[in-house]
Amino acid sequence: MKFKNYPKSINSQSLSDWFKSEKEDPIIIDVREQSELEIAFFPKEFLHIPISKVSLEYVQEKLCGLLDRKIVVMCHAGIRSYNFCQWSLDNNIIGEIWNLEEGIDGWSRYIDPTIPRY
Repeated sequence: MKFKNYPKSINSQSLSDWFKSEKEDPIIIDVREQSELEIAFFPKEFLHIPISKVSLEYVQEKLCGLLDRKIVVMCHAGIRSYNFCQWSLDNNIIGEIWNLEEGIDGWSRYIDPTIPRY
């Protein structure tokens, strides 16, 4: 019997602490659409994979050479990113992946209030 793998969760404060630690920064994947990035841009380097473009081939191409790094996925509120995480695990693209709880909205509320909320 095979057990289903689930994404790990990380909140904004824990991710902020991770960025400040001695550990290697995770790869951030933002699955929001371009129009959302124009409203509220994440202040750290990230890989943009819009959820509307997700396919096995597209994601594997974008993640080429990065799969040995820790990956945190974000969206607006944490729902689309969770779905992307679960899809990635179900398709054996990524073995370990974190979902940013509350997404960019949580980051704006708890870490960086200069990021507009929408």
